[in-house]
Amino acid sequence: MCGRYSLDLSNAKTVFKKETIEKYPKVFDFINLDIAPSTFNPIIFKRQDQYIFEFAKWGFEYDWLPKGKLLFNVRSETVFEKSFSQNLIQNSRCLIPFNCYFEWKTSGSNKEKYKVYTNQSLCFFAGIYSIFNEKLSFSILTKHSALNIEHIHQRNPIILTLSDVKRWFTTEFTRLLNGSNIELFADAG
Repeated sequence: MCGRYSLDLSNAKTVFKKETIEKYPKVFDFINLDIAPSTFNPIIFKRQDQYIFEFAKWGFEYDWLPKGKLLFNVRSETVFEKSFSQNLIQNSRCLIPFNCYFEWKTSGSNKEKYKVYTNQSLCFFAGIYSIFNEKLSFSILTKHSALNIEHIHQRNPIILTLSDVKRWFTTEFTRLLNGSNIELFADAG
């Protein structure tokens, strides 16, 4: 699961083409070290063979959800089965750039915060997006947790690397629903 994450795109500019950075200057100046659901954050999607960088609200709003609740994570195991997400996974996939994310380990009534990260400075959560009433929103796809961090939480986001980007936007995307073979690290505090 992912309920908070961190992103400093201003320090990741070397990963992207110069033309892309010039086309989306506000996106590449983005810094938020404590991103929460309902905030607006950069996502990447593809339209007509062009990568589009936009700000979108983290979390879907549906009338079947309890009032004030957002669907900010979607289980990859059921994304093809749910009526709200069947079309989105086929036609509206996105990537959510991040540097690290946070999980809370629950022991009884205590919660301990962990920072989860990879050995790469920038990775991407696999996601789906929706445009409803001209508002762009997204949700992060999750899977069963990686073995080395399942003691913290049973689920984690699907994490993709820069080398996975092109495949995520092709018919091969289903091969990535378990994420990359990238190692995750976790530090308490």
